Amino acid sequence: MGRRLPRRKKLIKTSGLRARARTVAHDQTADESVFDDVAFAKAGLELAERQAGYGAWFWNLPTGSFYMTPNACAVLGVEVGISEFESIMAAIHEDDREEVSNKVRQHLDSRENYDLACRIRRPDGEVRWIRARGHVSIDASGEPVMFAGSIEDTTYQVETLNELQRSELRFRSLIDSAPFPVVITRPSDKTLRYVNQRAVDLLDELGKPADTLSVPDLMADKETYEKLREQLLAKGSTDNFELSLKRADGTPLWLLIKGLIVDYEGEPCAYLILLDVTERRELEQKLRTQATSDPLTGVANRTELLSQLEFAISVSNRTDEGFALLLLDLDNFKMVNDTRGHSVGDKLLVETSKRLDALLRTTDTVARIGGDEFAIIARHLDKTRGVTVLAQKIIDSLAAPFEIDGVTANVGCSIGIAHYPWDKGDPELLMQHADLALYRAKDEGRGCFHMFDEELSRAVHERMDMERDLRVAVETDELFVMYQPRFDAETREPVAGEALARWKHPEKGLVSPGIFIPIAEETGLVIDLGRVVLDQVVSDIARWRELGLDVGPMSVNISAVHLAAGCVLEDVFGALKKYNVPAKCLQVEVTESTMITDEESASSQIKALADAGIHILIDDFGTGYSSLSYLHRFHAHELKIDRSFVSNVAEATSAILARQIVSIGKSLDLKIVAEGVETDAQADFMTAIGCDELQGFLLSKPIERPEFEELMRGKAERVAAAAQKA
Repeated sequence: MGRRLPRRKKLIKTSGLRARARTVAHDQTADESVFDDVAFAKAGLELAERQAGYGAWFWNLPTGSFYMTPNACAVLGVEVGISEFESIMAAIHEDDREEVSNKVRQHLDSRENYDLACRIRRPDGEVRWIRARGHVSIDASGEPVMFAGSIEDTTYQVETLNELQRSELRFRSLIDSAPFPVVITRPSDKTLRYVNQRAVDLLDELGKPADTLSVPDLMADKETYEKLREQLLAKGSTDNFELSLKRADGTPLWLLIKGLIVDYEGEPCAYLILLDVTERRELEQKLRTQATSDPLTGVANRTELLSQLEFAISVSNRTDEGFALLLLDLDNFKMVNDTRGHSVGDKLLVETSKRLDALLRTTDTVARIGGDEFAIIARHLDKTRGVTVLAQKIIDSLAAPFEIDGVTANVGCSIGIAHYPWDKGDPELLMQHADLALYRAKDEGRGCFHMFDEELSRAVHERMDMERDLRVAVETDELFVMYQPRFDAETREPVAGEALARWKHPEKGLVSPGIFIPIAEETGLVIDLGRVVLDQVVSDIARWRELGLDVGPMSVNISAVHLAAGCVLEDVFGALKKYNVPAKCLQVEVTESTMITDEESASSQIKALADAGIHILIDDFGTGYSSLSYLHRFHAHELKIDRSFVSNVAEATSAILARQIVSIGKSLDLKIVAEGVETDAQADFMTAIGCDELQGFLLSKPIERPEFEELMRGKAERVAAAAQKA
C-alpha cells in the first residue's frame, strides 16, 4: 500500500478548480447553473442506458459536483450519488494518481478528448483496471462547463493481454533457445516475421541476409514454395520438404523443412523449422553410390547392370531396337595380380575401366561385375557387324600394354555376347547366355569373342536338369544344414550361428550354393528350401535345449520370394510350435533387396516376427537401394555389414563407409555384425570401429552340426572354468 500524500501536495487542488468554476460563473447564481442536479442525474441515466456495459460520469465544473451512474459506481465500488472529484481521486490506485491528475489537467487545458487507462483500488482492497474516456463541454464564452464521459472495467482485457504477452515471450524464448533454425512467416505476404539466431547464421551461410529475405528466396523454385504454402493453408501443417541449396561458398546444403500454422502476435503465421540434413543426404548418396557403383573403378556394379538391362529390354520392346550384352574377362589378370601385387592389380582394373569407357557412347553402360569381369550394354547395335566391330575394338584396346607404376602389364580379354531381342529372356537369362558365350570364347583360345547360339543352348538344358534335380532334392534328404558361427568381437568366443543350406547331389556331390540358390529363387523352389532349413534348424535348437547346450540364437535366411508368397509367418511359427521352441531362440536374416520387394507385405510380416520376439538381422547392409528409414520400418535389431566393405577396409572409401554404417547402427541401438572376415587385419579393424560380432573364414568356416555342438561345448567349458577360478 502506498502511503497517503500530505494535503499540501494534492495533485489537483479543489480550491483551484472551484476558483476556475467561480470565474466561469462569477455573476450567476446557483439557480442559473448550466445543469441543476435533477437534470444532471436524468441526463446521466439516459446516457448510461445507451452505453450498455459502461458507466457514465459527469463533472459539473461550475459547481464542482461529480455524478456517476450506477454502472460507473459499480466499477469503482462506491455508493451512487453526487460527490466531489476528490472522493473519486481517492479510488485511483496510489501509484497511478499522479499520472491521472496530470492527464486531467492537460485535458482541461487542451480541451482534447480524454482517454486514460489506470488502476483503481476498490473499498474491499481489490485492484482493478479501468479505462476512462471523456470530453469537455464549453459555454458561449469558450469556458469549460462540463467534463463528461464513460468508464469501463478492463481488468479482463488487460490480464488477457498480459498473459498473451507473457505467452509470446515464452514462445520467443523457446524459439531462441531451439537447437535448430526457426523462421516465422506470414503465408499471406511471404515476409519473415521472426527468425532465431540459428536461422540468421544459416541464412548468412547462404549469403541471404534475413532482413532482405522472403520465404520463396529459400525455395528451389516457385512451385516448391506454392506447394508448401498450399499445404500450410489447407492442413495447418506440412509434409517434410527437402530442398537442395548452395551455400555462399558453393558447397551443397540440404534442408528439411517442417511447417505448422501457429498464432503469432494475434495473426496466423507459419512456424518453419529448418533442419540441416546435408550429412544424412551425403551419406545416403554414398550408400546409393556404393549400391550402384563399383567402389574401385567407379563404373556400375552388378546391381546397376541388371537394372540397366531391365530398362534396355523395356525400351527394345517398345522400339524394336536391339542391344548387345558383352561380358568380358581379363585373360591374364590373375598372373599380374599374383606376381605384381594387389596394388598394381587394382590400378590395372581402374585403367581397364577407363579404356572401356573411352570406347563407348554416352548411351552405353560399362560395369564391373566380379574380380576381373566386366560387362557392357551397347544400345542400338545390330546383331552382326555393329556388335562384332565393337567387340574387336575392345579386344584390341585391352591387348595393348598397360604402364602402371613403372611396370608393364599385358592382359588381353575374352568376350561373350548375347543380343536382344534375338536372344530372348530376362536380364538374368541374358547374363547366363553371355556367360556361356564367354566360356566358349575362353575355350577357343582366349583373346577372342563368341556369340551365344543354339549350340550353347545345351548349357541351358543342363541348367534345366539342375532345376529338376533340385526339385527332387527338396523332397528327399539331399538337402542339409551347416552352421557358420558368429563370434564376440572382443573375446572371440562363439555366441551364435547362421544356418546355411547345402545340397549333396547323388551323382555330382556337393553343389555350390552359388549355383543352386539362384535357381531356387528364380523357380520359387526357395520357399520349399526355406521350409526344409527352418524345420532342421528349429529341430536342432530343440535338441540343444534338451541337452542344456547354450548355442545362442540361430539365424535363418528368408528370401524375398518367400516373403512375397506371404507364407513366412505360417512357416516360422509352425516350426516353432512343432518343436516347442521359444521365438527368442530364432533370428531371421533379410537383405536390403528383400526389404524393397513388396515393401508393405514384407514390412507387416517382419513386424509380426519382431513382435513375437524374433530378432531381425539386415544382411548385406550397404549394398541395396534402401534408405535409412527401412531400419526403423522393418524393426531391425542387428545389421550385418556386407563382406564387400570388410574385404576392402584397406581402401579409404570402404573404411569410411564401414565406420559410418557402424555409427548409424549404434545411434539406432542396433547390434553390428561384420561378415566375410578373412584376415586378422579385417577382424581388428571391424572390432576397433565398434562391431559387436564377427563372422568369416578367419574364425570358422560353415561346419556341420556335430562340429558346431563341439565348438559350443568348448565355449561352455571355458566359461565354467573361468567361473570356478573366480
